[in-house]
Amino acid sequence: MNEGRLREPDLQYHVYVKDTPQFQKTHDTYDHWAMFIVEDGGFDYRMGSQSGKAVKDDIVLCPPDLTFYRRTDGLSFHLMGFQWLSCQEAPPDAANFPEIGKFRLLNNKRLQSTLSQFREAQYLQAGVGHAYKKHLLKDLLYLLQIEQTKQPAKSLFSENPTLQKALHLLQQQAEFGLSLKSVSAELGLTQVQLTRLFAREFHITPGAYAANLRMDKVKQLLVHSTLTLAQISEHCGFTDEHHLSKSFKKLCGVNPSSYRKTHNV
Repeated sequence: MNEGRLREPDLQYHVYVKDTPQFQKTHDTYDHWAMFIVEDGGFDYRMGSQSGKAVKDDIVLCPPDLTFYRRTDGLSFHLMGFQWLSCQEAPPDAANFPEIGKFRLLNNKRLQSTLSQFREAQYLQAGVGHAYKKHLLKDLLYLLQIEQTKQPAKSLFSENPTLQKALHLLQQQAEFGLSLKSVSAELGLTQVQLTRLFAREFHITPGAYAANLRMDKVKQLLVHSTLTLAQISEHCGFTDEHHLSKSFKKLCGVNPSSYRKTHNV
């Protein structure tokens, strides 16, 4: 995509295929962007130098003029074909998006709601249904863009030495179960003062920041270790694996076991 040009997606078509035992064609080359979203089952794919397996809730983006090879033994999926058009109202970073390959939204509840609305839109009058689907696609891609462009939690920085020390303490302690009271005391502040200063500088509370850090650690252990949920919960300062699962699903939209399964394929 061209640098500096703002764009928005223009939907050309949407199809929903349920319980197909195989693709009609083993490969295809599109003259537009193609987005596959797996609703059930999975498929193996290859495009250019990229290859992988897409499973439930995975999103795969294929650009124009690149042959997309795929194979499945059973699958329900959505396929959207679209172009990127110039638009003065697109988000500032839209010129640098999308990339290609496989993605997964952390906001799984939002994804499920959007897919449900795509299915329901098939029964609307043609013109209205297509316009509604264009809106849904735009929302979905912008949500994906926002999640892809978020800065990692540890990248926060402040020229205020007190807040920079607060960041350091939070990063040291967050994954083991944080006591804001102890951090505040070490900084010579009350919890209310720390929260107010932190939120004003970073637009997030220290508690939420610490929760994000701890979940980042949980995700790393889920994907890159063979520790059980009970061991991970103990390592990261949760009361037990039930506490971990409940907190993880609330923040990430899926339970830890599902996250581990879909990120280790």
